[in-house]
Amino acid sequence: MVTNHAYLANHYMDTIWGQNPYLVIDEAHRFTDNVITSRNDALRFESLWGSLSRLRNLLYFSEDSVQNQFSENVEINFLLKNLDPEILDLIYTINDLQKILYSRKEEAINKIILPNGNLELSFPGKVLFPKDSEFLDKMSSFVQKLENVRQKTNQILFNLYQDHSSIPSGDDSLLSDITEEIDQLDYYTEKSYQLTDLISSEDNLDQGGFVLIATNPDDPLSTNLHWMMLDASRELRQIYSRFDHLLFVSATLTSNENFDYAIKQLALEDMDPITYIGKSSFDLNKHLEVLAVEDMPKPDSDEYLESLDDILINDLENKNHVLLLMTNLDKIHDVFVEIVNNPKLKDFEILAQGLSGSNNRIAKRFSIAPKAIIIGADSFWEGIDFHDQGIDLVIASKLPFESPDQPEVKLRQKRLEDKNINVFENDSIPRALIRFRQGMGRLIRGEQDHGQFVILDSRLWTKDYGKIFLQAIPVKVQKVSQKGLKDKLDNYDPR
Repeated sequence: MVTNHAYLANHYMDTIWGQNPYLVIDEAHRFTDNVITSRNDALRFESLWGSLSRLRNLLYFSEDSVQNQFSENVEINFLLKNLDPEILDLIYTINDLQKILYSRKEEAINKIILPNGNLELSFPGKVLFPKDSEFLDKMSSFVQKLENVRQKTNQILFNLYQDHSSIPSGDDSLLSDITEEIDQLDYYTEKSYQLTDLISSEDNLDQGGFVLIATNPDDPLSTNLHWMMLDASRELRQIYSRFDHLLFVSATLTSNENFDYAIKQLALEDMDPITYIGKSSFDLNKHLEVLAVEDMPKPDSDEYLESLDDILINDLENKNHVLLLMTNLDKIHDVFVEIVNNPKLKDFEILAQGLSGSNNRIAKRFSIAPKAIIIGADSFWEGIDFHDQGIDLVIASKLPFESPDQPEVKLRQKRLEDKNINVFENDSIPRALIRFRQGMGRLIRGEQDHGQFVILDSRLWTKDYGKIFLQAIPVKVQKVSQKGLKDKLDNYDPR
């Protein structure tokens, strides 16, 4: 059976795998993160509050509400009379939970105002939910009240179907709308049970991180709760236990021919895995040329973006398909705006992640256009399919370190720090190396591919860790200046 990582993570106990199953995990360098993502979830209190308000409107206040249409039905009116105070009480309990969470904001290890104005607060589990927290008791009360509201609304819906003849012929919209709100209550009930189980366990709190999102930074009642797994070791071992034979495959499982990081990330330390590095079926030196610009400005400076724009506008004349890999989604917009209407690039279709449609649509347009430039980050470093379209040039704008402002990064690294683990050596560098090598892999997909890989980060030469990245490049790196780059690009011989 062929499936994706997320399906495997969520269905490994199903019977579909048969007896004595073998498990082959391709793109294994992504497996742990994909398992973690499959376990991340949220309880959006504002949305639940909105759903309850819509439910009250359907039951009591709209022109065609249940109360107005079934005023003569004694049983339905009795249920309505008892339900409304419970809905209001549930909303007040939601507000109490929001206030408790918001009151912890000064304990957050990371505070960011997002571009949309939301306040994002990151917490280790035991910081947001200390042992003396009143949240768990209040949460238990909330779950019970939510369950009561759900059951009593279901009872009203059942009675409405029993008295269906009172509804105007063909007008089932009221029943449909109430059913939809009950489905929402079912969804939030499930999330509430998940959260209760999570915060009731010391082990779970130790392995989890939490993020509060306040849509109005000054209003506690705009608080919503997200949670994420930081350590997937236990989950991974449970998945492995379901299978008799395991095989992990990826082009980037090693760091300079060392499997230690991958073995640890995949929780395989106790399984004594056999490792193997395959040989390339062709000579990469005849297919790949790597250029590194030594005199680029500092990556976070305004001068850097000016130099990047200058290279894109003036140096790509003889290229057809160019992939520019960024490390910051926000900067994609800035670069796109600077180059999209430049007359020197009039022959190129310029596509930007987040601005030119979905990633799949961008990849398809890129493969169709005679000349095209993609400006992308994240998934464009790895895994994107360009429909067999050859790429002439891949530009790595910067060494692909994760942004420490991302909550999952901040929380994961804080957990490592608390264990006295060197975060840079044991997390930042290995992850950046994997993405770096994956980015290079966008260029050479098979024996028919030839192209140039350009690195525009001078830290490759000025920082000690630059040597680690240089060692990860399978061919000799040519050091060039900004002025000399165009000549190298123009005179590349793919033969």
